Amino acid sequence: MKTATKPPRFATRLLKTFGHPDTSEEVQGDLLELYDHWVQTIGARKANWRYIVSTLKLMRPLAQSRYNEQYRPPFSLSPVMLRNYLKIAWRNLMLHKAFAVINVVGLAVGLATCLLIVLYVKHELSYDRYNAKADRIYRMIIHGKIGGKEISTAMSSVPAGPALAHDYAGVEAVTRLNQEGTFIVKHDHESFKEEHVAFADSNFFDIFSIPLLKGNSKTVLTDPNTVVVTETIARKYFGTQDPIGQTLTLGSRGLFRVTGVCADVPSNTHFHYDIFGSMRSIQLRETWFTSGLVTYVVLQPGYSADAIQAKIPEMVKKYAGAEIQQLLGMNMTEFIQKGNAFGFQLQPITDIHLHSNLEAEIEPNSDVKYIYIFSVIAVFILLVACINFMNLSTAGSAGRAKEVGIRKVLGSIQRQLIGQFLSEAVLVTFMALIVSLGIVVAVLPSFNLLSGKQFDLSALTNGWMLPGIAIGCLLIGLLAGSYPAFFLSAFKPVSVLKGRLQGGAKSGWLRNTLVTIQFMVSIGMIIGTMVVYQQLHFIQHKKVGFDKDQVLILHDTYTLGNKADAFKAELRKLAQVQNVTLAGYLPAGVSNGGTDGFQPDNGDPQSTPYREKSYYIDENYLSTLGIKLAQGRNFSKAFPSDSVAILVNEAAVKRFGWKNPVGQRLWTVGNGSPESHRLYTVVGVVKDFHFESMHQHIAPLVMFYGKDNYQMALRIHTDDIPGLLKTVEKTWKAQSDTPFAYSFLNERFNRIYQSEQRVGELFSIFAGLTVIISCLGLFGLAMFTAQQRTKEIGVRKVLGASVTSVVALLSKDFMKPVLLGILIASPVAWYAMNRWLQDFAYRITIPWWVFVLAGLLSVGIALLTVSFQSIKAALANPIKSLRSE
Repeated sequence: MKTATKPPRFATRLLKTFGHPDTSEEVQGDLLELYDHWVQTIGARKANWRYIVSTLKLMRPLAQSRYNEQYRPPFSLSPVMLRNYLKIAWRNLMLHKAFAVINVVGLAVGLATCLLIVLYVKHELSYDRYNAKADRIYRMIIHGKIGGKEISTAMSSVPAGPALAHDYAGVEAVTRLNQEGTFIVKHDHESFKEEHVAFADSNFFDIFSIPLLKGNSKTVLTDPNTVVVTETIARKYFGTQDPIGQTLTLGSRGLFRVTGVCADVPSNTHFHYDIFGSMRSIQLRETWFTSGLVTYVVLQPGYSADAIQAKIPEMVKKYAGAEIQQLLGMNMTEFIQKGNAFGFQLQPITDIHLHSNLEAEIEPNSDVKYIYIFSVIAVFILLVACINFMNLSTAGSAGRAKEVGIRKVLGSIQRQLIGQFLSEAVLVTFMALIVSLGIVVAVLPSFNLLSGKQFDLSALTNGWMLPGIAIGCLLIGLLAGSYPAFFLSAFKPVSVLKGRLQGGAKSGWLRNTLVTIQFMVSIGMIIGTMVVYQQLHFIQHKKVGFDKDQVLILHDTYTLGNKADAFKAELRKLAQVQNVTLAGYLPAGVSNGGTDGFQPDNGDPQSTPYREKSYYIDENYLSTLGIKLAQGRNFSKAFPSDSVAILVNEAAVKRFGWKNPVGQRLWTVGNGSPESHRLYTVVGVVKDFHFESMHQHIAPLVMFYGKDNYQMALRIHTDDIPGLLKTVEKTWKAQSDTPFAYSFLNERFNRIYQSEQRVGELFSIFAGLTVIISCLGLFGLAMFTAQQRTKEIGVRKVLGASVTSVVALLSKDFMKPVLLGILIASPVAWYAMNRWLQDFAYRITIPWWVFVLAGLLSVGIALLTVSFQSIKAALANPIKSLRSE
């Protein structure tokens, strides 16, 4: 019975503070009922006195002896109680199958996504850590500034490493790698193109932990013309024969004897060579001022890289000063006073893959930003899945309130109820884990294809992974079940059994907050996906200054030797071929370009030369690639003087400050030899075109007139590409025994942005999964809401409400958190994507409609999710609804 008179508040507070925690709720409920009775029988004043006296008697110090005699509940985590928790949890799950399925599927998708991301991140972080001395191996890179241009290259000078090891005690060893591009490798009249060939110092296999399967690591690369091959290459060329002592012909380098077989190079390393020739087989330029090869330095245990780094300027001054004097006509002091710098830095080998993007990297590296992005996505997806569990549990609190009340009346204490609900959450999480492992097994091949990696399930069982996954799932279960456990266990039995609790209504604000967070994450990821694709579309369709379509590239044309011109003439006769050029450098893919030093003829001869990109082209290069002339003329055989002529781009004109560039002259500054110091005249200026990635601004470019047979480009005009390829291949085989290889310029161009495309595809998949998980939660909430409002809907329909109005009534509550999520997510996503776009020299401005479209998509998906339950409730027969109530 309810009364308007209330007992003294201070007495209630005393009971809450000093009453026994296990029974205070029940005692307070009984006391309130007695108080109501006293008010009605003896009046409010006497009732208040009796209430105060009863409260004092029930305070713990005064009632201690009685409590000691009472029943002591069993320990909450005893085996008996744990078994009981799991049994009750299983029964509850079976009782509410639909919500159990929603929870398990939502968590399973979230966990599967996280496991895939963990595989990806673990693999990326493991690069080069397979080396036993990984913490002591450093790559020696060149870092400097010459002629106002920053220089950072992964290469190092040939003598730099040995000089460092000779002069400083902290250096344990130095080894070097020299890559010379692709080789046509011959054995027993068979030829193969091998792209991963390098020449290494004799101590290479002592420093890098690549197991030698055959041969002695101390001697395999000590003699000239010896080679170590991987086991894959050994099987490819020699089958079951013993490769040791066999020979291979490496292009023009001649015959090499196999002295060792090593295991295949691990996938998580920054180089992937298949053939290692001995460094003594090649000639090296022992100069300091040019980059030649990759140098690795192993420091002795206990030596700091910073201490060695501090000595490098002294070494450069000692050895490179004379070379600078010879090349530039100034000593080291003058060189530095003119704002220049030249030196070496020690880069930890474990930083190369994620923290290095230098010029002349052996392979394209990844970026640590993507590790951060994917890690955050994994956390977000798990958060969204956990929110589903919390929301559905609190929404279903009405259905379990009576269960809680009865349990408390029968003697259950709060911590036992908390254990019960947490057990349910943990059980659901581990069920989801089993389902998620099945999902991972099913989608792993597709994930490998998408990510460009080769993951296998064994990575999930190595080392700390299995215990980590188990502990992670336990924590996720405890996190997901924490709020429902504390929320449900705090129900007061008196209120519940008297029907005063309005099923979960008090937690409505929390559910709305959690749904807002879910859709905030989902909308943010939708916006991110759209911006990534907008940027990729911009790159692929931006006017790049050349026509990349219908250009066929033939590889390895250098193997034709003197036959190259004849082959070119044969191709020119084909009706489908409009133009042909022999070129070393193309605006996409592997090329054969370089950097040279230049000094304007009318400039200060004592000034530091400009170091700019340069390469050789023939007179057909511009027309074949569709590059436009801005001023002057193209190279031509009609002008014998073109042997000392050059073309420059518009960026070079700006760099040299020319107002009338045609006729200007440039000195080349090479290695100091007379051949490298020549005067060239500008005969034409080409319009700027993107000959490098759009991550960089268009750099100054100088093109010499000459022949470079590295590869051949054909401007074609035909729809019958397969037919043309057959014809070209037939012509090729008539001239060469090298395997026929080709590619298309537009495909090579797209491959430049392959990592961004992969990130975009992965991002879109993860965004889609986040939306699906969020909608699963919304679907469950809509189901609950429809069930709770069955009576209301029945009454409304009896009074004449239409289906549309009922659907609108049920849907509008869910739209508020979605709209709030849009408002919060939009500025956050704009900031994050704007930071990502800063990596591109040429980028889009994020359009306003991306936010509108993402918002409309979110509202549409949310409406679609909710409307199913809303329409189902609205179409239900109101008589049945009211009868069931």
